[in-house]
Amino acid sequence: MGQVGKEADVSVAVATEKFAVADIYAQFAASESFMVGTTVMHHGRVKYPGKVLADFRVVSLDALVDDVCEGLRTIALDASWKFLLQRIYILHRLGEVEVGGDVLLVICSAATRVEAFKACSWIVDEIKKEQIIALRELP
Repeated sequence: MGQVGKEADVSVAVATEKFAVADIYAQFAASESFMVGTTVMHHGRVKYPGKVLADFRVVSLDALVDDVCEGLRTIALDASWKFLLQRIYILHRLGEVEVGGDVLLVICSAATRVEAFKACSWIVDEIKKEQIIALRELP
């Protein structure tokens, strides 16, 4: 079982430029504890065609709150208790991102794969509710 009664180690960030997914994951994995049985990563990218516009040029990712990091941290902390996680890392792009560009990186580690997979999926679903960051497809 995960760490009962202890918050996970949470890191959140926003980026306005491309980020190096492999490097970030390698840094995360290198500092894992022996209590971790599974690390799960979601690497979200801009896909084509769009959900609203079949043909679009870029997506615009716009903050809906004053402190995006605080909003992401709240989601991460909720997940840490709900799923008994060891560590969580969330990185979300802001601004305009081209097709195929990186938008979201979520990394979760837990003692068991069931908790890590559920947590990662739950975090992504919470972020995609667009209460913190809105995604608009632009022609």
